[in-house]
This record gives sequence, C-alpha cells and structure tokens, in this order.
Amino acid sequence: MERSGRNAVATLAKLYRLALLVLSTPVVLGEYFARETGAAYGVGFTKKCELAGRMLLNNTRIPTGSSFVEHLIIATQILNLPPERDGVVVECGCYMGGSTANLSLAAGACDRKLVVFDSFEGMPEPTDVDRAHVLIGSKEVHTYDEGSWRGSLGTVRRNVTAYGDVSACEFRKGYFEETMADFDEPVALAFLDVGLRRSAETCLEHLWPLLDREGYLFTHDVKHMEIASLFFDAEWWREHLDCDAPGVVGAGSGVGLHPKTNGFGSLLGYTVKEPELRSFTRVEEDGAETYRVGASDDD
Repeated sequence: MERSGRNAVATLAKLYRLALLVLSTPVVLGEYFARETGAAYGVGFTKKCELAGRMLLNNTRIPTGSSFVEHLIIATQILNLPPERDGVVVECGCYMGGSTANLSLAAGACDRKLVVFDSFEGMPEPTDVDRAHVLIGSKEVHTYDEGSWRGSLGTVRRNVTAYGDVSACEFRKGYFEETMADFDEPVALAFLDVGLRRSAETCLEHLWPLLDREGYLFTHDVKHMEIASLFFDAEWWREHLDCDAPGVVGAGSGVGLHPKTNGFGSLLGYTVKEPELRSFTRVEEDGAETYRVGASDDD
C-alpha cells in the first residue's frame, strides 16, 4: 500500500511537470515561432511545426543527454542567422547523435554545414579537477570515467541518416586537441556538450577566435560549477584568448526550459561573443542608463 501511494505521488508529479511544460511552451519557444525566425530561409510556421515534431520524435528514438526543447532553442538562433553571414555550425560532443540529428535538420534548412567534433570513443581520462563536478541547483555531484558517453561514429552516422540530415554533416573523429588543431573555418554558432572542464577549455581556445563577432556559443554543462565558472575566469581568458571573460547566461541553474522542483531550469546556457554589436537601445531607469537588447528606438 505504501509503495503504491508513492508511485501515485510520483505519477502525479510527472503529470504536473508535463502540464507545466505544455503550458509554458508558448513562452519558452516564443522566439522560435516568431514570424521573423527562419523567414530569410523560407521556413514558416508549418515548417517549424514539422521540425519541432521531428525533433520531439528523435528524442524518443535516439539516446541523448539533452532535450528537444534545448535543441529548438539552439535551432532558433541557427534560423536567425543572416544568410549572408559566413560560418558553419559546430557541435562538440554528440554521444549517440540525438542532438546531431536535430541540429542537422535546422542547419540543413538554412543550407549550413554542421561540423561535429567527437572522439566517438567516449570521454578522455579525466584529470583530478574533472573527476567530480558539483551541481548546486540539483544538489548532485557528477563523476566521470574514461570512455563515458561513448557513441561510435557508425552509430551516430546511422542515427543521423535515419532521422536527421546527414548531408549537412561533417564528422571529425578524435579528441578535441587533435582534431581542432587544423580547423580554421568561420563559425556562425557553436554548441558544447563536453562534460569536462579541460575539454571545454580546448574547445574555447580553438573555436572562440573563429566564432562570428555576434555569434552564440551554447553549452550544455552550465549547471556544472567547474565549467560555468570558466566563463567568468578573467585570468584564464586573458592568458589563453587575450580578451575579457564573457560570462554565461544560466550559470548554475540553466536557462529556464524545464519544470523543476524549485522552478524552471535546464543544463543549457549561452554566451554571445560581442553582444555590444547587437542592437541595443538606451533605457533610462531612475536616472541610470541601462541597455536593452534587440529593441528599437520606437519602443
């Protein structure tokens, strides 16, 4: 009786979170469904619904550490890239190809190449700093072993061929420090799902100089304090990239996409390379000048 009561409570909790997710979808995906998103590529409301449906189904078909809602948030920014802007989309860490399949659909719709970096042999041997990561928001400690999150290149390619747009993909097999050494293509948008701080450092060292000045860089490790703190580590950024630390939106809790016990969260966060280049409007509040992104002077 006690066990059945606990199961009933757990089922109600799941249904409650599902209801919250459904009700919050118009807000969470508001920019994705905005008329201007994808308009330059002829991607209208019907096509967006089709893409979202395929991404949802792919999350049930392919094992993945990230959700289709997170993929749609990234896809929104791919669809918002001006066609005249050079650059590929880069994914670092793809596991079984669930995120790859979904992002390839968005990249293909925009005639962009998706370059996928992965060892396809799992994680490298973690250093001492990466053996355990603290996730304060979910009160967890994540530990890693060599070979974790392994998906072979053959498996990933088959999954993307079956459920994504493999023609948009270029796969680069090997550890990041090996495969990124000779990579020099302009990057319009990047997505890091790497698990280890050292891996994140390697990706940033190679990709940040190539990232478009207005480009988004997403990370799926934003709840990991060891990785989130990297984006605020002024000394590291000055030493390795000769620039200011950019910070990251969602540090510690993630962008609010999924219902959690204490609110909304996710593992997804992002930063923008040079946000001051985006459209800002000066707004005076109580005599202090602040700035609002993406608004016009007529607002």
